[in-house]
Amino acid sequence: MKGLFEGLPSLHPLLVHFPIVLLLMALISHIGALLLKKHRRPFTVLTFGLLLLGTLGALAAIHTATHISGDADEGAFAVFEIHQRFAWISFWLASSTTVLHFVGLRKDTGAWINYLILILLISLSVTLFITGHHGARLVYQYGVGPMGNGILIN
Repeated sequence: MKGLFEGLPSLHPLLVHFPIVLLLMALISHIGALLLKKHRRPFTVLTFGLLLLGTLGALAAIHTATHISGDADEGAFAVFEIHQRFAWISFWLASSTTVLHFVGLRKDTGAWINYLILILLISLSVTLFITGHHGARLVYQYGVGPMGNGILIN
């Protein structure tokens, strides 16, 4: 897998923003489903689609940035570890929420599942924010990635 993306150092920044938007839009769509009881079904299906695509995109984004090499600062390695940890937490939250939402679509589970999904989506949004914050630190504070110092390579 390392050689597959080595010639595309900008692939991670290209892939990472799309799933972030999809997952944040899933939160907005789910809130819409909770507020519009009369027209809930289209919003719940939309939320599931956004979650599924966002989760798959997040997995692709994680796999296009697996380590730092080159002459990166020691601090960059620590920040990268935090960035990766929160990326994986975000992925597992998104995966769990997607599965739970699928179960909610298939079975009559009651209102409790919708509020649990809401809590998970809010938690996911927080972990996405933290992940993005540390990703931005890597780029703008340490010059990792698109700026060329300590290029992200698979």
